[in-house]
Amino acid sequence: MTIEIIDVQVPAAWDDDSEGARRLRMLVDVRNAVVVDGWGGDESHAFSYREAWAQWQSQVGESDDLRTVALLDGVPAGRGYASRGLLEGTTIAEVDVMVLPSARRRGVGAALADDLVARMRERGATTFQAWVDHHPEPGPTMPSPTGFGEIPAASAQVALLQRYGFELEQIERASELRLAAAVPALAAHRADAEAHAAPRYRVETWEGRAPAERVASLAALHARMSTDAPSAGVEHEAEGWDAERLERYETSQLDGGRTLLRAVAVEASTGEVVAFTTLAGQGVAEPWYQHDTLVHGEHRGHRLGMAVKVANLLALAERDPGGVVRTWNAEENRPMLSVNEALGFETICQGGVWQRKESAA
Repeated sequence: MTIEIIDVQVPAAWDDDSEGARRLRMLVDVRNAVVVDGWGGDESHAFSYREAWAQWQSQVGESDDLRTVALLDGVPAGRGYASRGLLEGTTIAEVDVMVLPSARRRGVGAALADDLVARMRERGATTFQAWVDHHPEPGPTMPSPTGFGEIPAASAQVALLQRYGFELEQIERASELRLAAAVPALAAHRADAEAHAAPRYRVETWEGRAPAERVASLAALHARMSTDAPSAGVEHEAEGWDAERLERYETSQLDGGRTLLRAVAVEASTGEVVAFTTLAGQGVAEPWYQHDTLVHGEHRGHRLGMAVKVANLLALAERDPGGVVRTWNAEENRPMLSVNEALGFETICQGGVWQRKESAA
């Protein structure tokens, strides 16, 4: 039995016959097979080659990334991913390892993890982090150190993470909303939220890129996301966002074939964006993903989180009445979870945020 690890670079295109494109498709196939298996065969959790390629392209210049495929006796068996920031968080590396069910317990996961950690350490990483979906399993549970949420304690994922010295720092809740069931109540939620927000604030929605007059304040609010969202003991650094970085984010979604739907709350007296939410998806019959949602700290208490979420969901319902929306929130983020629960989001999974810290050389 031989395990070979090969690197996968960002190719010029995802759909040609080049070796780079072939390796991208091979990696995505492994990733999708593992994820779909974890979700009990639900293929809606798979990503397209185009989505992956666009995301990879957008990270060039922002992060130092490693993407690998493990070949077991010449056959794809696992995929590895590690990413270290170049603009901020340069000593923090995210690490993710996936192994096909048929290749587990044969050293593939360890080989991928050892390779990623060693190479990221050489590049200056001293903190390693992993975001892992933990599906329900019978048996004992592990509570979050934040006091909110728990995950199965006896899974193979937990055993591997602990073997590598990772500690659980936070638990996120993955939730899902089915629009067909939620729409009847959205009008009432909107009326209630607007009653608290008006006339000081107004809600705007749009599809695609941000209008020029909203770019600056929207970018500034994106920057606050890295400091205002609950992060427990997870090490991080404040992110710097400007018009260029916002444009790169939008491009990564649009070039990947996704539609962007945004709703913002604007303070009438200043014209500044003080709350925003984003939905991204491939279209009808495909899931929609709730990206960042944030209300500026100085403008909380006016139901702006509810106002922007409802507005965006109503905009989505017009184009995809039977749509499904998925989102992830820290279990201790009760204000946002309260909004989601009121809208009808239901828990589908728990996500563990794991961290390993090493002493700097």
